[in-house]
Amino acid sequence: MAHYTAEVPSTLQPQYALQPPSYLQPSSTLQPSFDSQSPFTDDDISNPIHYSRNPRKLIAYLIPFPKPNLHGVDPSTIPDRFLIYTPPPPPLLQVAEGEKEGKVHKVQRKWQNEVRTAKQSTAKTASWKGVKSKATKGISWAMSAVKSTDIEFLNRVSDGNSSEPHDSHADDSRNDSGDETHRTVGLEQMVLIYPPSLGGPEEKIRAEFIEGMMRTKSKATKDAIIATGLLPVSAAIDICATIIWPFGGLLEIDSVWAYSSIRGAKTARSVTKRISSTPTSSDTSKATEKPSSEPSLQLIFISSSRLELLRQYLAVKCSERDVKLFLSPGYRPTESEVLEAIGWTPSQNGGEMRNWEDEQWQTAEVKEDLQQVMKKGARAWDKWVKGFEKNPEKALKK
Repeated sequence: MAHYTAEVPSTLQPQYALQPPSYLQPSSTLQPSFDSQSPFTDDDISNPIHYSRNPRKLIAYLIPFPKPNLHGVDPSTIPDRFLIYTPPPPPLLQVAEGEKEGKVHKVQRKWQNEVRTAKQSTAKTASWKGVKSKATKGISWAMSAVKSTDIEFLNRVSDGNSSEPHDSHADDSRNDSGDETHRTVGLEQMVLIYPPSLGGPEEKIRAEFIEGMMRTKSKATKDAIIATGLLPVSAAIDICATIIWPFGGLLEIDSVWAYSSIRGAKTARSVTKRISSTPTSSDTSKATEKPSSEPSLQLIFISSSRLELLRQYLAVKCSERDVKLFLSPGYRPTESEVLEAIGWTPSQNGGEMRNWEDEQWQTAEVKEDLQQVMKKGARAWDKWVKGFEKNPEKALKK
C-alpha cells in the first residue's frame, strides 16, 4: 500500500488541523480484514476495521458531526450528534433457474441494471440513448436525494438481512420474495463503531442512538403521509407530460420517497423495540430486558481510532458546505482511504472466477454513495446548526 503524507497549505490550517491517522503514516501499513497476515479472524467482531455482510450482524459506523463556530455560543452547549453509515448492499442478482423471483426483487434488480447501463453509456447526449441515459441518471439521483441519511441507513438495515451470505464478505444470493415487514427478524446484533473523539460514556452514546431512531421514526411517518398524498398528483403530471417527456420520473421519485419513508418508520420502530443492552462493568442490571414478543436485538459499541478518518471526511464535507461555520480539518481523506479503513471489499458472486468488471463497478458505486451520504449529512447538519442558533429549544426536538 502506498504511504500517505498530509501537506496542508498554511492558509487552510486552523489551530486544530488534523493529521492522517497513525495507520496511514509511513511507519505502518493497513492490513485489510481478508489478509492472511491480519491479526483478526474473519468472524472477530472486535476487529475495528471489519465490515461484514453477515445477515445476523450489522456493522455500522457512528460518525460525529463537527462542532460549529457560532458567535457567542459555547461549543459544549451543542449536543453531540452523529451520522450513521453502513455501505449499501451489493447489486441484486437474477435468481437461479426454476426459482421464483419476488416482485420487489425483480423491480429493484431491473432498475439497478438500467442505472448501470445509463452510467456506463457513451452515447451522445443529442441521441435518443443519450437523452434516456441522462434521464435515468437524473431520476436515480433524485431518488437518493429524497431520502435522509437516517432513512438511508434504516433501509439498509432491512436490505442486509434477507438471506444467508456465501461468506463473510458476500451477500449476493438475496431473495426478497418473503414478507417485507419481517425482514429485520434475522438481525441479532448491531455493532456500532465510533471514534474515541466522540467522547462520553457508552450509555450516553446508546441513548443518543435510540433517541435518533425515535426522531427518524417520527419524521419518516410524516414524510410517508405527505409522499403518499402526492402520488396521484405525480401520476397525473407524468401522464400529461408524456408527449414532451416520455421518460416520466416524478411518480417513481415520489413512490421511492413514500416507500422508503414507510419502510424506514417500520424498521426504526422494530429496532427500538428489540434493542437489548449488553452487560457493562459499571452496570450489569440493565442487561436483562422485559419480555417481548419480538426477538431481542443486541447493541455492541466499539471505539476505534480508524473512525477518526471518517470523522475527518465528514468534517471536510461540512467545511465545503460552509467554511465559516465549520473550519477545515486540514487533511482531506479520499474515498479509497475511507473504504480501506473500514475494511470494505467488493462482494463475490459465489462463482469460481472473479468478475473484475463487476467488482470495479461495485467499488465505484460505493465511493459515489459515500460522497452522496456525507454531503446529505453535511447539508442537514448545516441546516440544523443554523436553526439551533436561532431557536435552540426548537432545534433540540428535531
